[in-house]
Amino acid sequence: MTRIKKYWQLALGATLGLPTLLAIMLVFGYTDVDISQLSTSIIKTDTSTGKAVYTHELTIILDAAHGSDVAGKASPDGEHREYQWSRMFIKVLGERLTDMGYNVVYTVSDETEPGLTERVRRMNAVNDPAIVLSLHNNAAGSGQWKEAHGYSFWTTPGFTRSDICADILFRSMRTYLPELTYRTDYSDKDSDYEAKFTVLYSKHPTVLMEYLFQDNHFDVQLILNVRLSNTTMQVLAVSMLQIEHYLCNQPIK
Repeated sequence: MTRIKKYWQLALGATLGLPTLLAIMLVFGYTDVDISQLSTSIIKTDTSTGKAVYTHELTIILDAAHGSDVAGKASPDGEHREYQWSRMFIKVLGERLTDMGYNVVYTVSDETEPGLTERVRRMNAVNDPAIVLSLHNNAAGSGQWKEAHGYSFWTTPGFTRSDICADILFRSMRTYLPELTYRTDYSDKDSDYEAKFTVLYSKHPTVLMEYLFQDNHFDVQLILNVRLSNTTMQVLAVSMLQIEHYLCNQPIK
């Protein structure tokens, strides 16, 4: 629990590092996103005052992991609990995104599980344009330590706008955290895995991130590492600029 509480310190960390990362991100290319025009959708002129304004069109929906009343979802030794970690991570990530000017919506308001269909209902109540990011830890076994490790991104079967968003997130993670182990499935020519998880069936583009394995000794150490979590938050937060430009300039399909 002591380690979990350290996540409250994340909101105070790396504030000075965000502008630097942002500057680097603006030169990070993505084949389907014209970075040279990135600012045109968020830097505008207020017609009533003639002043420049910085505003975002995209709403970011953050979906925490399974509730405290869902069995399992923890490291075999009980040191790490997915529901606690996910909610703490999402809280601080949401604060960071809010500071950047984004409208942030949360699908879960407490520690218990609202139900998968209720989560989707709450997602669908948000107006377009919006992106859903669901944050979880992976697991390979049933309460036993395993060898599988690394992070991965998941979308629904078939090619949709969610796949583009997942690839933007994956490329950002690979660029800024190249030594962090990752898992991919290129059988359909993109990096994400595909599954029929209920929470992926929002009306909005939706990406589920399995952030490392909670039943792998080394991965649990990384999950609980405050500095790595802080860096991961920055990568995810600034990646939303690319996602916003893509979603706000592409027709809904």
